[in-house]
Amino acid sequence: MQIIRDKFKGAILGAALGDAIGKSVEDVVEEEVMEFYGGRIEGFVPPHPSSPAYGQLPEETSDETTIMRILLESVVSKKEIDIKDFLRRLTLWYEDEVNHRYPDPMLLTSIDLLSRGINPSLHGLTSSSVEGILRSVVVGLFHYYNPELAVEGSKLVSLLTHRSEAIADGASLLGASVSYLVSEEFDLRDFNERIRFLNALKRFIKERKFEKTIDMVQELLFEQASLDMAIRNLGNGTFVFEALPLSLFIFLSNIETPIEGFWWAVNSYGEFGGDTDSIGFLVGAFVGSYFGESVFPRHLIESLENSRKYEELAQKLYDITENMIIRR
Repeated sequence: MQIIRDKFKGAILGAALGDAIGKSVEDVVEEEVMEFYGGRIEGFVPPHPSSPAYGQLPEETSDETTIMRILLESVVSKKEIDIKDFLRRLTLWYEDEVNHRYPDPMLLTSIDLLSRGINPSLHGLTSSSVEGILRSVVVGLFHYYNPELAVEGSKLVSLLTHRSEAIADGASLLGASVSYLVSEEFDLRDFNERIRFLNALKRFIKERKFEKTIDMVQELLFEQASLDMAIRNLGNGTFVFEALPLSLFIFLSNIETPIEGFWWAVNSYGEFGGDTDSIGFLVGAFVGSYFGESVFPRHLIESLENSRKYEELAQKLYDITENMIIRR
């Protein structure tokens, strides 16, 4: 189906676009963004000197997209989620330090230990960084027809390197979200359907303390809260249950104007700075999963680093998934 194929491309391209654009203002406070850029950013801009991405080209992505691409290449090659192949590819990337783009130190340490056959958990390594779950977008696409499978696969690929209760629940939430959005299980144009969507996601959360953040998303939607209010109530940091709930709020608040939601995401720095590349990645993936590739301005896609490669991989993932469904 052309619609589903476009959603696969939209999810991958949207995630990469959100990462590439959002990286430029990561950890930069609103006042400095306004002073440096003259307003909110709405396209590729040189990274702010205070951003960890300073020195990268505007159209380049961070290593958050790189890890998603590595998993995508593994699934396309193996036609399944092969955790050993994923780890092998991660190890090759880990050893190629020249091409690293400010990667998560916890990720590097975990890959190093795993490559030597050492369980990171035995060294007390835990992480609740949202970066650990972003790869779950690929799994949500691969299992879009079955959210339960999307949840289990998402936990598998995320907990490989980032181990905590927050990562397990966050990966579950993201995998299920993408699955539901691609299959259009809910008509999100209807406000009540947005609430049903969030309630459906909550059943995949094990820890009540994380479930409460989704309750807060619902409350903020009822209040028609502003982005600033949402940031104050949910947070916008790298902790998975700040960035992920905020991304769901932004996406669901802008169903009628999805690109406006995308701009909210990459400008979600607030008064103290935020994880704008991860939030941009997540909202870009949500928007693309639900509306398809065509929702994004074509000039942005054409300017994005490796955009043709992402489209090609998304097409192959779609073909593999559809063939798998037919065989079932």
